Amino acid sequence: MKNIKFRFSLIFIILGICIITISKIVEEIIPKLGFAAYQSAAAGSFYPENYHVNLTLNYWIGALCILGGIIYLIKISNIIKNQLEEIKLRNKQFEEKFKNNQQE
Repeated sequence: MKNIKFRFSLIFIILGICIITISKIVEEIIPKLGFAAYQSAAAGSFYPENYHVNLTLNYWIGALCILGGIIYLIKISNIIKNQLEEIKLRNKQFEEKFKNNQQE
């Protein structure tokens, strides 16, 4: 079951990366398509600002997908729990060594 959670968190991260990548590609291509349409129609004037697409929400959704996937990946991998257990073990060993030095 842990393997499925791990895969879903990786899929979530990859989904976020794909959303951001596709949004960036669309943001770069739309003004160029507008310029091509302007050239073929030859009417009016071309302003790149007219073809600007606001994809802020897509970037936020992609970032949240990546962040959520990373947080869940850390949560299921028990990295923090393992580190805290190792710190407690080292503190215990240090205290025992300190007590032994005090008794001598």
